[in-house]
Amino acid sequence: MRRSAALYGILGLVLLAFGLVDYFIAAGFRLFVWVNLVGGLFAIVLWITSSRSALASISTGRSARYGANAAIYSLAFIGLLVAINYISSLHHARIDLTAEKVYSLSSQSRNVVKQLQKPLKIYGFFQGGDNPSARELYETFAYYSPKVSYEMVDPDKHPELAERYKVSVMGTTHLQYGGDNGEGINVTELNEEALTNAIIRATKKTKKTIAFLDGHGESDPDDVENPTGFGLVKKALEGEGYDVNKLLLAQAPKVPDNVNLVVIAGPIKPLGVHEIDQLNDYLKHGGRVIAMFRPQRPDNSIDETALMKLAGDWGVKVGNDIVVDQVVRLFEGPALGLNPLVQTYDEHPITKDFKQRTVFPMSRSLAAEPNLKPGLTVSPIAKTSDTSWAEVDLDLLYKQQKAQLTEKDTRGPIAVVMASVGNLEQLGFGKSGEARMVIYGSTEFANNQYSVTLFNRDFFINSADWLTGEENSISIRPRSIRASRFRLTTDQFSIVFAFAVLLLPELLLIAGIVVWWERRN
Repeated sequence: MRRSAALYGILGLVLLAFGLVDYFIAAGFRLFVWVNLVGGLFAIVLWITSSRSALASISTGRSARYGANAAIYSLAFIGLLVAINYISSLHHARIDLTAEKVYSLSSQSRNVVKQLQKPLKIYGFFQGGDNPSARELYETFAYYSPKVSYEMVDPDKHPELAERYKVSVMGTTHLQYGGDNGEGINVTELNEEALTNAIIRATKKTKKTIAFLDGHGESDPDDVENPTGFGLVKKALEGEGYDVNKLLLAQAPKVPDNVNLVVIAGPIKPLGVHEIDQLNDYLKHGGRVIAMFRPQRPDNSIDETALMKLAGDWGVKVGNDIVVDQVVRLFEGPALGLNPLVQTYDEHPITKDFKQRTVFPMSRSLAAEPNLKPGLTVSPIAKTSDTSWAEVDLDLLYKQQKAQLTEKDTRGPIAVVMASVGNLEQLGFGKSGEARMVIYGSTEFANNQYSVTLFNRDFFINSADWLTGEENSISIRPRSIRASRFRLTTDQFSIVFAFAVLLLPELLLIAGIVVWWERRN
C-alpha cells in the first residue's frame, strides 16, 4: 500500500502543477483547472492518510535535512526567477521573428517617434474603452520612444474628452503633441501608416510645396483611378506633410518663390523655350527638380527634346533608347522584359540603408555627360543588372517585339536614376548654395500601377525628401498591406492552451511516471 501511496503523491503534485499553470496563464477556461486541482488534492490527501507512520519517521531523520536543503534551494531559485522577470519588465526588448515584421514599426515610423522633441499622447476612442488591435498598435509606438504614451477612452463615460478633442466618430485616434496647448490631429484609420503620417503633420513646423508641371501631357497628380495617374504618389507626399499642387508654367512669369520642388512627370508635348528658361533660372537660384522621361515611339508622338537638353545642361545625358532585361519564366526559359528590376544602388543619401528592390518599366538609359562643367557633380543612383542593355532599335522592338544586343547598344548595368548637384558659385551664377536635380529614365516608375509595386514609392519619396532638404525623413515607410493574423477571444485562447499545450504533456508525463513506477517496483 505504501508503494501505491507514494505514487498517488507524485501524481497529485503533477496534477496540481498543471492546474496552477493553467490558472495563471489562461484565465478563461476553468474546467481543466478544477479537474486538475481537485484530482491533485484528492491524490495528495490519499497519500498522506496512507503514509502517516512513514512521514513521521522521515521528518526526524537525515532525509528531512536533505529535504529542507532542497526546499531552500528551490525557494532561492524561484526568487531568482522572480527577480529576473521583474528586471526584464523594467528593461525589456522585443525581437520580431515574423517574416513580414508584423510586430515591428517600419524604419520611418521608428525615426519619427525617436526624433520627437515633446511628449506625444495618443487617445483611442472606442466603444467600451478598449480595442485589442488599437492597444497593440499604440503599445508598439510607445515601445520605441519614452515620449509616447497612450490612453484608451470610452466616449460614453468621458464625453468631456471627446468634446475637447472634437471626436465625433467612434474608433477615432487623437494625437496630442506638446501637451494640452500643443498640436492635435484626429485619425479615423487604424494602421501604422495613418498614425505615422499624423505624427509627421503634427510635428512639422512648416509645410513645403511640391509643384507638378502641367500642360504638356504629364501624368496627372489628381488622377487616382487610372493606372497612368500619379494620384497615389500625391497622397503619399501629402501624408509626409507636403503641399502638392499643379504648376502651369506657360502662364506664369516664373516658378513661384514658395515652390520647394518641381516635378516634371513625363511630358508628351515639348516644353516651350520660355518654360525651359524659367526652369533654368529656378535652378540657378538653388531650385530643386525631378525630371522623368518616357521612351520615344516610332510615330514620334512623344517629344522630350527640350527636357533632354535641360538635363544635359545639368550634366545628365538621356539616351534615345529603352532598357531591356532578360527575365526567366518557369518552363519557358529566358525572355525579354521591359520592366527591369533594380537592386543595385550607389552610395547616396537617397539610397541610405536602401536595399529593397524596385522596378523601372519603359525606361531610358542615363549617363553623365562626358565633359562636365566645373561645379557640377553627377552620380548614378540606381542601376539595372548585368544582363540588361539599352536597346536603340526601337522600330524592331515596337513593331516585331524583338531585341538583340548589338554593337550599337549599351551593355548593362544601365543607370536609370541619376542625381545632379550644381555648386552655384563655381558655376558662375554669383550665389552661394546649390541646385539639385534627380533624373528618372522612367515615368511609369511612380504611376498608380507601379508606385505600389515593390519599394517604388519609398524610392520616389526619398528623392523628394533629399531634394527638399528633409534628409532625416529618408527611410522605408510602413507597408499598407500587413501579414494576416488569427485572433482568439480569451475563452478560445484558454481552451486551445489547455488542450493543445497542457493536456498532452500532462498525460504523457503521468503515463511515464506510472510505467517507471511499475518497473521500479
